Parts: sequence; C-alpha cells; structure tokens
Amino acid sequence: MSDHTEAVKQARTLVSRSAVKLADSNPDLAAERSALVEALSGVLDRMLELEALTSALPPDLGNILDLPPELLSELSVGKGDELEDQLVTVINAYGGEATLDQILVGLYRRFEVVHKRRFIQNKLYRMEMIWGVEGKKGVYTTSKPEEATPDDPSGGDNKFTRGGYGGYGDDPEEVPF
Repeated sequence: MSDHTEAVKQARTLVSRSAVKLADSNPDLAAERSALVEALSGVLDRMLELEALTSALPPDLGNILDLPPELLSELSVGKGDELEDQLVTVINAYGGEATLDQILVGLYRRFEVVHKRRFIQNKLYRMEMIWGVEGKKGVYTTSKPEEATPDDPSGGDNKFTRGGYGGYGDDPEEVPF
C-alpha cells in the first residue's frame, strides 16, 4: 500500500474520531465531519482500485492492497518490480488486452522508458499475472484464462495461453536462425 493511501486512512480515522467527540457538543459540525469521513472512504476505495489496476498483484491471492501493514509483512509474497507494475498499467490502459507494439509505445508515453522488444517479450512471458492471447501473436492480456475442465482439456473457449506467442518454439514453423 502506498504512503498516500496510508495517509488517507489516517486522515479518515482522525476525522471520524473528531466527529464522535463533537456529536454531543456540536451536532452540526459532527454531521459535517461524518460526511467528510464518507468522502474520504470513497477516495480511499478509488485509490485502492487504481492501485490494483496499476500494480502487478499475485493472482492466487487477489487484491492484497487493502490488507493492514501488519498482515502484509507476514506474507511471503515478493513485491513485483517497477517494470511489472508498468506493464500491467499499460495493458489495462488499452482495455486489458494489448499488442507488443502498443505495450512498447505505452511504456514510453506513460513512463518515458524504452526497452528492447525481446526483453519485454521475455518479461511478459515470465509474469504470473499476464497471459498471451491464443491465436494472436504478440497480444497479451491481464484477464486470467478460464481453467481447463477434466472433460475438456482445452478449457472450452479458452483463448489464452501461458506466455502466449512471441518466443521461439511457440510456432513449429518458426526457425530462430
């Protein structure tokens, strides 16, 4: 959780305590403070939503940004690097699905960083929260694919693959030299 999110939480707590203390002596001011607490709660919810969209979250745990710092310190989940957060942000900015070219341009336009195409392909392939779209070479998504069922090993209409296309060995016709 960011320092800004923690600051909004602390401000909400302080204003809430103030509203409770003022309830008997100044009900009008207490009502104003209560309304401010509601507004701060809305701001906090929106901040957590935006952090979830722009952070590389572990898919097996879901959104962990709203957990208290005491619990987060006990988890064995490693924090993703800055590039992972940037990749998730760029793909989500394109509606949850983006081509490699869109990702490269998005990284530059949003974060002013330039990376080699192959480096980004390899990074996307290794990330647990990004999947390649089957049948679309160099297209990636942040939407987790449906799990395959025992009756249907292909997963039904599953259009995603782990890492997707983009590396050597994905296409049997492709020769790397």
